[in-house]
Amino acid sequence: MKKELKYNAHYTMTQKEFKDKWEKGLTDYLKKKDESRIDGYTRKHKDGTSATHGYIIDLKDGETDADVIKNFGILYGSEDFDRLVGKVHSMARHLNSSQVMCYNFFRPMMSFDSASNFGYANEKMVNFVREKIGPSITKGAKCYFEYEDTAATEEFKRIAKYRGRGEKSQFDFFILDEKTKIFFEIKFTESSFGGWSINKDTSCQAIANHCAYVEKGYKILLKENPYFTLQCKQDIISTKQDEFSNPRISFNKHYQLFRNALKADSCSFVVFIYPEANPGPKKEFKSFSDNLVEGQSHIIALEWEELTAYMCPDFEEKYINIFK
Repeated sequence: MKKELKYNAHYTMTQKEFKDKWEKGLTDYLKKKDESRIDGYTRKHKDGTSATHGYIIDLKDGETDADVIKNFGILYGSEDFDRLVGKVHSMARHLNSSQVMCYNFFRPMMSFDSASNFGYANEKMVNFVREKIGPSITKGAKCYFEYEDTAATEEFKRIAKYRGRGEKSQFDFFILDEKTKIFFEIKFTESSFGGWSINKDTSCQAIANHCAYVEKGYKILLKENPYFTLQCKQDIISTKQDEFSNPRISFNKHYQLFRNALKADSCSFVVFIYPEANPGPKKEFKSFSDNLVEGQSHIIALEWEELTAYMCPDFEEKYINIFK
């Protein structure tokens, strides 16, 4: 097994330094793959200005998004990408796509049954889960990309007494074994996990729906969840419904982290993976876990730089070495 890469724990990049690193690294990576794409992709803005991005795969005559994603984005099993992933993100042609990154990391640790379009854990996946997360899963555990628990969404709407469309939580990757569920949220160059806030286009109805959804649904789940501190529960449960339109409230500030982490239970694990080099998600998760999470046994953070033992060399070259 490869030795895991350890970075200088006493130095933290600024968000700008991190952005400059990944932009240059992924631009150089694409040029190395195909020198004819040296000019990169030019994006035109609404105000008439334009900018060239070398890390976005440019389309040549006759090429489609799917063509270039598979030729330059997918490192392993490109023929299975469409069937395993399903709906491709609009940004998947960007070399910093976390959706493609997620596929590239987990696909080599899976077997694929083309007859049923399912992925299954192989021995590498079993070892990864046991060594980095804790539970034991079996070879053959089902694996899903872009997973949405529709049954849980409907049950949550019932708990919240909510008749609308609801707020769907989709996970980048999901493992289902007989007694174990593992939910994964993947970040790469994103500056945060994502909070809930109001902008100029947020309607009064959307604000009211959000406040009601938190009041009648998330508070119930939070109260019953053993992996959050008593102080966290008291602070959020004591918040009045109409106050949940304030983005500064901890639930809104850490909205995606809360929504995802509330999936944790005695048989379920929620895993967040982000780069150690990326100061945004790292700082946000630390604030979230230090102040709100009771223990780290089922709500877990992993850093990409510490997972090199489970990566293929191409993955490490594309996503990790650019930060050296």
